[in-house]
Amino acid sequence: MASPDSSPHDLDHDSQTPEQEEISTSPWAITSPLIPDPSVPPTLAITNNSRINRPLATHSSLSPSSYTAYLRHVQYGTYHSLPSCLLALDFTFRFPTTSTSRFSSAEITLTFTHTTSPSKPSLPSASPSYDPIISNFAPVSIIGPPQARTNSNTFEIAAPLTLFDTPFGLGPSVGVTPRWAKETTKMEEGQAELHGYLAQDDDHDEGANSVAWDMAENPVSKGGIFRSFRGVVLLTLPRPGEPFWMKVEVKPVVKFSLDPKRWLAQRLIGKRDDPILLDGKTGLGDSICHGFEAFDAEDFPWDAVLKGPRQLGEA
Repeated sequence: MASPDSSPHDLDHDSQTPEQEEISTSPWAITSPLIPDPSVPPTLAITNNSRINRPLATHSSLSPSSYTAYLRHVQYGTYHSLPSCLLALDFTFRFPTTSTSRFSSAEITLTFTHTTSPSKPSLPSASPSYDPIISNFAPVSIIGPPQARTNSNTFEIAAPLTLFDTPFGLGPSVGVTPRWAKETTKMEEGQAELHGYLAQDDDHDEGANSVAWDMAENPVSKGGIFRSFRGVVLLTLPRPGEPFWMKVEVKPVVKFSLDPKRWLAQRLIGKRDDPILLDGKTGLGDSICHGFEAFDAEDFPWDAVLKGPRQLGEA
């Protein structure tokens, strides 16, 4: 669901129809409509303009399928006495369940790098040792309920036709053809899955600065991936109080119902999202959590951070 703090400017639209404006400004909106035509000017690049804790992380749509990611919680404190940052993001996937335009799998990657210049996201980090280190994350694994499907197959074998001569010169005749048949029944089970892991490279030998989640649909029911989940990341900050970037990448796989070339062109545009600037100081999210300094405290309210997107009408 869209954040009440987000605005149409998050989407960097040059112009919007009244219907688009109504959807994108609603606090319950998922994403605004987008016509999948490569000739349309880019609408997915999110300009940072040195904004701190920008709510909208990324979004893209190929009607009627779309995805959106929002930054929901930012908190600075300590973890095992080290300067740390706690982040929570909500990921939402919208697609028809029984459609070839559903998301059958997806890969989500969060990458954190030290900021060389808050106004220039394209500049690389001055040193890998300055980049935040992921000390913990959730979820590590989510397995959906198993679903079973019964497959029945009938196997039938017929012996070759037999020709033999009848007496009295009446000519050849067809003999009896023996047949054998058997029906077999097989139960297939499948589960939708989500698995997270650290993504570490040679430059970050002191700890990973990226985390990734892989999602896959139930191979039996083929109803698409999980429609929403909350990702939580706990970072250790080598340079506390200094700004850093969070890059959010979502790479879904669509069962094409439209021309895949058009979707490919749209995805190339959609990958130009700017990272989110975090200044190392400004918080965001549930005030209950911000009353705690140590994330490893026994009474830290983890339920408030780990809970997923709230349903309509929920306080």
